[in-house]
Amino acid sequence: MVVNQLLIVIVQSRDAPRVSSALRQAQIAFTQFTSRGSFLNLGNTTFMIGTEDIKVPEILEIIQKHCRERESLVEGFPTLHPDLYAYPVSVRIGGAIVFSLPVEHYVRFS
Repeated sequence: MVVNQLLIVIVQSRDAPRVSSALRQAQIAFTQFTSRGSFLNLGNTTFMIGTEDIKVPEILEIIQKHCRERESLVEGFPTLHPDLYAYPVSVRIGGAIVFSLPVEHYVRFS
């Protein structure tokens, strides 16, 4: 197997089961772990996928097909004055973030 790209894919945890199922169905190997965003402190799932260049478009299509943005109310941020209250704010969450890194060296030990 040739591995010359590492994709780091961050998706909302609600979308992760659909993404992992579709990746397995396409016979794409991946490592999956839970993560948390620092801004909204919401649960995410991060996928690490080592692959060859030619498969990247197929993987991106799978991710795009199974991740979606949604509106969510989050608690407002604390204010500087104790008499002012922070109100919930509507934000867009979800979708996916993909980082693509070149792989200089790949070794698989059996």
